[in-house]
Amino acid sequence: MISTFGTYSISQSGMRASQAALTASSNNLANVNTNGASRVRVANRDTSVTQTDGTTRSSGVDVASITRARDALLDAAYRTENSDYSHWAVKNGNLEYMQKLLGEFDADDGTSSDGLQELINKFFSRWDTLSGGADNRTSRQAVTDAAAKLLKGMSEVDEQLKELQQDAVSGVTDGVDSLNTLAEQVAGLNQRISAAEVNGSEASYLRDQRDALIDQMSSLADVRVNEANGVFTVTIGGATLVDGATTRKLTVEGSGTESDPLSLKWADTGKGAVISSGSIAAYLEDANQTGYENIDGSSLRYDFTAGSISSITNLRQALNDLVTTIAQEVNSLHTSGSDLKGNAGLPFFTSIDSSQPLSIDNIQVNPALLDDPDLVVTAAAGAKSGDNSISDAIYGLSEKNIFKFNGLAMNPANFYKTVVSWVGTLGDNANNSYETQEALVNQVDNQRQSISSISLDEEMSNLIKYQNAYSANARVLSTIDGLIGDLLDTVD
Repeated sequence: MISTFGTYSISQSGMRASQAALTASSNNLANVNTNGASRVRVANRDTSVTQTDGTTRSSGVDVASITRARDALLDAAYRTENSDYSHWAVKNGNLEYMQKLLGEFDADDGTSSDGLQELINKFFSRWDTLSGGADNRTSRQAVTDAAAKLLKGMSEVDEQLKELQQDAVSGVTDGVDSLNTLAEQVAGLNQRISAAEVNGSEASYLRDQRDALIDQMSSLADVRVNEANGVFTVTIGGATLVDGATTRKLTVEGSGTESDPLSLKWADTGKGAVISSGSIAAYLEDANQTGYENIDGSSLRYDFTAGSISSITNLRQALNDLVTTIAQEVNSLHTSGSDLKGNAGLPFFTSIDSSQPLSIDNIQVNPALLDDPDLVVTAAAGAKSGDNSISDAIYGLSEKNIFKFNGLAMNPANFYKTVVSWVGTLGDNANNSYETQEALVNQVDNQRQSISSISLDEEMSNLIKYQNAYSANARVLSTIDGLIGDLLDTVD
């Protein structure tokens, strides 16, 4: 039997448990609009005492724990999917930009008057026109003008691609700086959480902050988290980034050029760091210029393959191949003939920097031809007046298979169309992967939010329930107090 006085402790324990639950609900309501806040829940347990005769009786209720509603497995799944999502977000954004640069994607019919395809067609068509009137100075000027516009268009696209690649370099350095900063903040929270939980309680607010930081880190890199005694250990590629209250720093070496590529290293050991996902990995891939090279005449037909890890580098190399191959083929024919004055033909295209080979960013129409269109060659050397064999041959390059794409021979127009199609296919694949990852991230996030998010309606309902429980226990306490008072009055 429980004594009348013993009931005091039972009702008091009920009031204490209800008060703790009310405090938890109050905290949840206060943070209902706080980003990253997890619902706090109270778990109670029945308490009992052993009597002298060996039996047990209930002594009320006790608060077993006050913890966050959180699923560590869903957190880990979210961070994995978020890393891949951020990776494809960068890839998709860069490829969308590359498609717009090519011009043909801007028009509804797949062509544009300012597109590179049109500039290529105009260049060769001007040679066809020149063959019908080799003595026409205007036609000669039209050839050099079309060539200059083609080079200008190609150069502008290449310059913007180089800027996009430089943005990728900045993305790597900025991302690593952010990752290091976040790691330091996680280490600081590890230390504060350990101090706050030394008595066995849970520092829910600090844990929410730490989880939010890890979520941010997952967008930058493929981080993995292990928890022991409330302390997080964060690793990347199997190497430790955060261990309790200590951190290691990542550094970026290299300028991002072909001769000095970017690399990630651990500052304390100098060893290479491996990041395989997240925005840093995507920027690191697109900043890579391995595979971009100059093309000399001895290597024609140059067999273009998209062999670089960077789609930006691959496109730059394809356009470089397009420009330099046309230039070298035209130069070969142009120098084999004679100009309108009977002199041996000059190279139609020359290097801006004569110490460097022809390339998309080191090419110009021969200034001598721009100054004097009569130097444009249409006839073979020693040919009779009216011969247009050279201009016909240059025009014929438009139908000649002077290019190779993955071993397949093709003419200039088909080569460029194939490059455009290749970029479009990459863009579609990246967009599909991006949308798939976005859906996965949202799905997993919704699952974990269903567990940890704070519901206003639920907390209001809990508030009423715990308030009623507190009032009921208080009524019990008041009733017991009245009974004892009556008992004392009877004794008197």
